Amino acid sequence: MTRILVVGAGPVGLAFACACRDSEVTVVDAGPRHADPLPDAHDVRVFALSGGTRTLLRDIGAWDELDARRVAPVRRMEVFADAGAKLSFTGRAGSPLAWIVEANRLAQALEDQVASLPHVRVVRGHAATAVHADAGQASIELASGERLEGDLLVGADGPDSRVRTLLGLAAEEEAYGEDAIVANFEVEREHGDAARQWFRHDGVLAWLPLPGKTISIVWSAPRDVAQALVALDPPAFADRVREAGGSVLGAMKLLTPAPRFALRIIRVERSVAPGAALIGDAAHALHPLAGQGVNLGFQDAQVLADEIANRSPVERAGDLRVLRRYARGRREDVTAMQFVTDRLDKLFAAEGAGVSWLRNAGLGLVDSSSWAKAILADRAMR
Repeated sequence: MTRILVVGAGPVGLAFACACRDSEVTVVDAGPRHADPLPDAHDVRVFALSGGTRTLLRDIGAWDELDARRVAPVRRMEVFADAGAKLSFTGRAGSPLAWIVEANRLAQALEDQVASLPHVRVVRGHAATAVHADAGQASIELASGERLEGDLLVGADGPDSRVRTLLGLAAEEEAYGEDAIVANFEVEREHGDAARQWFRHDGVLAWLPLPGKTISIVWSAPRDVAQALVALDPPAFADRVREAGGSVLGAMKLLTPAPRFALRIIRVERSVAPGAALIGDAAHALHPLAGQGVNLGFQDAQVLADEIANRSPVERAGDLRVLRRYARGRREDVTAMQFVTDRLDKLFAAEGAGVSWLRNAGLGLVDSSSWAKAILADRAMR
């Protein structure tokens, strides 16, 4: 049986472990398991999961571990530019465009599913201090002194991937000079299962529906603007968020802290090496304005698991030709999404009447085109 070593027990790493049904998988993570039971309050971090991600989670048994009462469908997307242009679209045949799931509940669902699988072992509380990989063997040295051996090493350890560094896989990183602020709010009016996004002079603001009269927001703003926003007291911050969204949901009350984190794009030229592969944020990071980062990671997990399962009898899991098929299968999707999000961020950050006219006219043109909106819906649901 193929032995796979995974560094990183986040959602993408655990989903990959579940998907490798015909392999013996050991997942290593320096952190502890999430607290159980989870608090009733909504997690401040949420994911917008696409239809493709939902299918993967259903196939590996994790979707059924989620509490359906804590999952909110996105049935409509509304996008507003800075000079009045608007774009709106829905899913095909009434299907949701996405599902909003709290990060801690998704992690718990995957951890519960992993615990039920005999082919997956999770080693927590021990960091990987050294790794080795070639076509014939992979290994991990843990801080505890334990050595793990396998046939393939997979780095799923986030944007600051230690596996990527130890393997010498170069990454190009560019800071945006922006911070993303995340927070949850109680709102006065029903959100109607709609996600809303405003491209503004002070950043990109997204409102994502949660169950009931509750939303999650992500405000990606220039650093000085973000610093000023988080310095406000809760009522003042709620007023700023309400005003920025045109008060479409009425009064708002802040329910959570409002942490912020720096935004950057990370491009990894080679996501594979003999005996090793990167998935998720270890392989790529992008601006959150499209909400697709975690979906790209889950797609990485699916494609890599499929390539391992479908390799020929004479190929080993760590053979570079197997791993290159995975890398080629993901390159176009990842490159396209990084390009689009990077260019959109720069386009809407640019100043000047001509630039403003161009972006508003472009958004209006897309809104008037049924085929263009169908493409957007298909992209969101992948």
